[in-house]
Parts: sequence; C-alpha cells; structure tokens
Amino acid sequence: MFYRECGNFKDTYEKDMAIFPIPLDRWGFVVMLFAAFVIVPLFASEYLITNIIIPFY
Repeated sequence: MFYRECGNFKDTYEKDMAIFPIPLDRWGFVVMLFAAFVIVPLFASEYLITNIIIPFY
C-alpha cells in the first residue's frame, strides 16, 4: 500500500527538500542500515559472508 505525507506539514525549506520526508521512512532506513552494518556481520556465518554476500559486490 502506498502512502503519502498527509498531515506532515513542513515549516522550513530544509524539511521540505529532505530525501526521506516521512518520519517512518527515516527510522526504517536507519534500522535497515543498522541491521546491514552491525547485526549481519555479528551473527552471519563464515559461509554466508564469503560465499553468499561477498560475490555480489
């Protein structure tokens, strides 16, 4: 389901031109980055890192 920025009013140009104008999008992006750079390296096996993830770089 697609949703828009209904009810989120911007009071500065900086907020209006943001890459992620919706607060839920910002928090979701931060959580995904945290998972990708902290959780996966801590809990992934050597097989997953060397044979599955690295070849896609």
